[in-house]
Amino acid sequence: MAKYSDLVSFIVKNIGGKDNVISVSHCMTRLRFKLKDYSLVDEKNIISNSKITTAQKAGGEYQVVVGTSVEGIYTELIASLGLKNEESQTEEKDKSVLNKIIQIITKSITPILGVLMAAGLIQGLLALLVACGALETTDGAYIILSAMGNALFTFFPIFLGYTSAKAFQMDGFVGMAIGACLVFPTILTSLTAGDPLFILFANTILETPVYKTFFGIPIIFPTTGYTSTVVPIIVSMYFTSKFEKFLKKHIPDIVAFTLVPFITIAVCVPLTILAIGPIANILSLLITAAITYLNNLSPVITSLVVGVIYQPLVILGLHWPLITIGITNMGAMGYDYIIPMIFTASFTQTAVVLAVYCKTKDKKVKNICIPAMISGCFCIIEPAIYGVTLPVKKRFAFSIIGATVGAVIISIFGARMYAVSVGVLGTVAFINPNGDMSGFFVAIVATIISMVVAFLLTFIFFNEQNSDISLIADKKQSSHSIIASPLKGKTIKLENVEDASFSKGVLGKGIAILPSEGRVIAPCDGVVTALFPTGHAIAITSDDGCEILIHVGTDTVRLNGKYFTKKVQQGASVKKGDVLVEFDIEGITKEGYSLISPIIVINSDEYFDIVETMNENVDYFDQLIRVISKENEVAYKLAED
Repeated sequence: MAKYSDLVSFIVKNIGGKDNVISVSHCMTRLRFKLKDYSLVDEKNIISNSKITTAQKAGGEYQVVVGTSVEGIYTELIASLGLKNEESQTEEKDKSVLNKIIQIITKSITPILGVLMAAGLIQGLLALLVACGALETTDGAYIILSAMGNALFTFFPIFLGYTSAKAFQMDGFVGMAIGACLVFPTILTSLTAGDPLFILFANTILETPVYKTFFGIPIIFPTTGYTSTVVPIIVSMYFTSKFEKFLKKHIPDIVAFTLVPFITIAVCVPLTILAIGPIANILSLLITAAITYLNNLSPVITSLVVGVIYQPLVILGLHWPLITIGITNMGAMGYDYIIPMIFTASFTQTAVVLAVYCKTKDKKVKNICIPAMISGCFCIIEPAIYGVTLPVKKRFAFSIIGATVGAVIISIFGARMYAVSVGVLGTVAFINPNGDMSGFFVAIVATIISMVVAFLLTFIFFNEQNSDISLIADKKQSSHSIIASPLKGKTIKLENVEDASFSKGVLGKGIAILPSEGRVIAPCDGVVTALFPTGHAIAITSDDGCEILIHVGTDTVRLNGKYFTKKVQQGASVKKGDVLVEFDIEGITKEGYSLISPIIVINSDEYFDIVETMNENVDYFDQLIRVISKENEVAYKLAED
């Protein structure tokens, strides 16, 4: 049996089955699905799996966050689905232009991100060795290490030629060949030698002298070449993929193996160098100029914006365009100031998790914190976000505040990164290749300050009761708890509920009620730990630690709050009998939704047994569920005997 076969089968089943999958790709921690029908996804069941951090639809895809083992899971997944890597069965037609651009950037950059960061780390360590006097630039060790650190950036269009070609579902080796032509060792000097024939865009940032022609057509080749560029090769692959697909439709299979790549390269290399490359390069330069202008106008405003939006973008999987701008800056100027603005984010997430670890009394939460902190040190912050900070939104906000403070400090002191590297070793990327270490020290100070801010805010305002992941372990459970009925109506066994998340006990044990009145009351004294914005679902943690979920109706979340009126706020302390939510039975029924409402004990596993009422009908305050603690297991068994 394959290592992840059970998880793969579970995911495929709950995203609507094999036939519902158009294509799948992955990044560092998440699987990204394109699906035919997103309504077939059983998101509740997916999230309930302990091996899945979270799942959501964002950026035109359905994303399932599975952590750093994503590559192994992905490999087994595509084998199970019968797909090739990132290859679609059909094309999705309804995706917005922005979503398509983000997806292409993600697919083009993420496959080489690990190598990119490794190369950046080598560059940073090399700069550190030179700054410390351990190496001279003429040493053999320096020459080899320099090649190791710079090879990827020098030949970046070749690597991106392959990854972007695969993103556009064409021959990756044709993409590599076109990328190689852009950075061929002699092409820059050969096309920019001698006196220029004329100069385009003179005295502007787009100034380009023309030295040669291609059968009379001016060759607009940038004086810096295409080394380290990102945009030109990706744009080229878009048009090349269209041309390759055209050829495959019209060239017989018997000769297609040779003729398709031959004609594609013969046509698309000149097209790229003469038109696509220059236009894309101009676009890239304009983007860089705009960001540079904003940064020169106010580095603080730029850092504030980047610091605030970065972590929310990570949640949506939409943060890659920021990384791409940073890489573009690196290629154009030899340094970047965008990636430094997001550098402290992983550390502030780690600091928040550390504060939670120090304050919580819940062993399960502590166990979540440890791997999240380790991952955060290497800039993989999804475990921290989804496992610890996002469930309590104040914590997530504290991380953003800390990261923004760090971004502002880095911007004020003008610290730049000279290589793409992040995480605990990423500070070496702030060392200037000329030996200047000022940026290195600024980065360390900014990181420490941002972590202290995030840690103190979390530590001071920590509240165990407001945590969705806390089981309130510091409160001792009594021998048994009585949960009163929050609704009036007819009781229904949980296994008869249509929603599998409830009927199969995935979310916990309990019972359901078909309400006869449109009012939900508190079934016990406690705290409202979760209240959906739509008002259709509410969770209460009782004073003795019992976690109760009341879900009014089936799929009523789709009503977006229509017919529901919330009477309390999340985090409020309530007394048994307090009105929590009111709802319009007639209106919900006319919309075609079932009002069968599950009432479950979320932390059922923490108890010996959950005993539901045998009454066919219940009124408010009637005993609905009796919760038997494990401490009283023996006594309960004797009583039953």
